[in-house]
Amino acid sequence: MQLDLEKVRIYAKKADNRALLDRVTVFRQGMEPAAIEIIKIELLERGIFPADISQHESAYKDLVIRGPEGLPRLCKKCALPAISREWGWLKVFGFIPLLPWQHLYCEEHKTRH
Repeated sequence: MQLDLEKVRIYAKKADNRALLDRVTVFRQGMEPAAIEIIKIELLERGIFPADISQHESAYKDLVIRGPEGLPRLCKKCALPAISREWGWLKVFGFIPLLPWQHLYCEEHKTRH
């Protein structure tokens, strides 16, 4: 599959700072080097420097829950990286509890579900 760098540029212009920081740190393993460079340039244009990127990476490096392939798992409620496992119910049709289940949540959703 061919990487469309123009789509990456459009995404980088529209995305918020947190999403871009996550892309170049937490999700870096699954990204093409050219896409990472485009995002780094966008962050620089927004006044976010390499030291800020390193600080973000350090803050989440050991917190993020990764799958067996090494890629970060996502929050059940949003596209942020998961940092918390919490027990709940696996529900059929969204409301019939079937099995106890571990759900993954990001920092924002970990205690508010």
